[in-house]
Amino acid sequence: MASNKQFRIRRAIVRTIYDYTCGQDLETVLCSPELMLENPSAEAAMAEWLTLIDAGFLVPLPGYDRKVCKLAVSIRRGMDASGGILPRHPILFGHRVM
Repeated sequence: MASNKQFRIRRAIVRTIYDYTCGQDLETVLCSPELMLENPSAEAAMAEWLTLIDAGFLVPLPGYDRKVCKLAVSIRRGMDASGGILPRHPILFGHRVM
């Protein structure tokens, strides 16, 4: 079971990637104010980045070894339709969200 901090890091990554129309690397995303507030270690941030890739929230760009990603089209469309609000999904909020 993921901790609240892990969920906050995941949500911060998704919100930050949503602000970009093209792919971004984790190092750039780590400079966002929302992630800086969480202050994750590089290892913790990478673990959550990979979790989001495995869950289908982030799509790695070919040739960058999962280090540069963009937001999945379905997630972006859902957030666009809701004014930028994150989808209510267990990977972002835990199992109680459903």
